[in-house]
Amino acid sequence: MTNSSEVTIQGAYPISGTLKIPSKEGNQFPAVLIIQGTGKADRDGNIKNFKMNIYSDLADFIHSKGFVTLHYDKRGTHKSGGDYLEAGVYDLIDDAAACVDFLKNHPQVDKEKIVILGHSEGALIAPAVNKKSPVSGLILLAGAAEPSKDLLPRQSEMAYKEMNQSKGFKGLLFRLLRAEQKARKQNEKIINKILMSDKAVMRVQGVRTNAKWLRETFSYNVCDYLKEVTCPVLVITGDKDIQVPPEHAEVIADMVKGDSKWYIIPDMNHILRKYEGMHTILGAMKEYKSLLNQPIDQELFNRLEDWLSRYQHDV
Repeated sequence: MTNSSEVTIQGAYPISGTLKIPSKEGNQFPAVLIIQGTGKADRDGNIKNFKMNIYSDLADFIHSKGFVTLHYDKRGTHKSGGDYLEAGVYDLIDDAAACVDFLKNHPQVDKEKIVILGHSEGALIAPAVNKKSPVSGLILLAGAAEPSKDLLPRQSEMAYKEMNQSKGFKGLLFRLLRAEQKARKQNEKIINKILMSDKAVMRVQGVRTNAKWLRETFSYNVCDYLKEVTCPVLVITGDKDIQVPPEHAEVIADMVKGDSKWYIIPDMNHILRKYEGMHTILGAMKEYKSLLNQPIDQELFNRLEDWLSRYQHDV
């Protein structure tokens, strides 16, 4: 039996989340806060026609091991208050820190045993959340160890390279239409326009865009915060992750001051699923959609269980 309830965390705006409390006997339990990746997915990791359930599956697994879990809707999305497009990186950090404080003040949570689990962008901001509201452990999934101003262009360069190397009719079209050169020029123009502005929200090609978030992302350097981390850290990335460099798992573990473990899981991609096909940045969404009915990689669960089990006794 699962004691699951919807809760509201009071920060700058009300944040709506799902709190799961173990049904076994005990006055207080260790807890894990789950911080999701970039975008407007709901607390479970789902958007319309793209139901990954990545965060609800992680929460269910961790909860089954005797932990309180909390995962939540981002500011301005689904059941949480505020405006998503006006929220910057530091607003997201503040919201996550408010969730940590909520757990620290919950009567059934052992405030000395709270872990932040961050995935993708969540892994990037988790060390900053820890600085704002210190916890006793971090789990960083599919994270990176470089300034975001280097990470984002890296992904764009991969796409440009794939355009140039495309074969067959698609490659011919890319070359005839000079797609790579036009995409590069347009992307640079948009980014420069946003970086030169001070508006929270801007229209880019007719679409309202979260300009504040992009500016703050370009100025954010996770390494500044990783170097200050003194709590135990578990770092896991898949070797088929095309959105972040898998080798950064070891870099992160070496950078923190606390006890650290790192793993690179064979054939696991950015959405934590096994995939043995051809990985491309241009085909990433198609790849992800093909895996929606597949479970999270079992080796990831095994690594989480091992670390959390030792964490429960050692901390």
